[in-house]
Amino acid sequence: MDNITIMNGNPKSASGGRLMGMALDYMAYPLVGSIDQTLIESTLQQLWGLGKNRFSHQYAFEARLDDTTIGMITCYPVSVMDKLVWPTVRELIKMRKWKLVKHSLLHLQDLWSMVSLNEGRADEYHIGALATLPEGRGYGIGSKLIHFAEGKARLSNYGKCSLTVKQENLRAINLYERLGYQITDTIEKKPYYLYRMVKPLPCILT
Repeated sequence: MDNITIMNGNPKSASGGRLMGMALDYMAYPLVGSIDQTLIESTLQQLWGLGKNRFSHQYAFEARLDDTTIGMITCYPVSVMDKLVWPTVRELIKMRKWKLVKHSLLHLQDLWSMVSLNEGRADEYHIGALATLPEGRGYGIGSKLIHFAEGKARLSNYGKCSLTVKQENLRAINLYERLGYQITDTIEKKPYYLYRMVKPLPCILT
């Protein structure tokens, strides 16, 4: 559709936290230290508005239908993503304080599994999060956002784009395979069971 545009993430976008929560799904629980969906969204919304964390608008792009945000993708070189881990943890501790520390101590295995997932490789440009609101489905928003991220990767001289997906998410896996991604690794760190998928990118001739 011609009226769909992709633009830099807006720190004031009201949909940022909701979309990020959808993208993270059950992985948001150990991050926020709660299963309360309202709290998860509000915490992620705060992170969205800030800079220099993995869930910031700074590394996101929004798909908009007319004037409404209906999808979001975050993407960055893996080297950048890796450097954002501890700044993100620090911001979460500031927001959630003792409640997050207590939750983390009670669920150390889950926390360690998350921070040690090893989602990307040094020579890759990584898609960290992707989500589309229900009202935006049927427009091919996910494909458009992935192609946009791949364009960013090429402009940054990366020859590979990677992402992770839950092993049971067959619908998403089928989409990524149609777009040229292939499963290269299996990540099995209870309770996270993911596939790493990678797509080689053709070089831009200059």
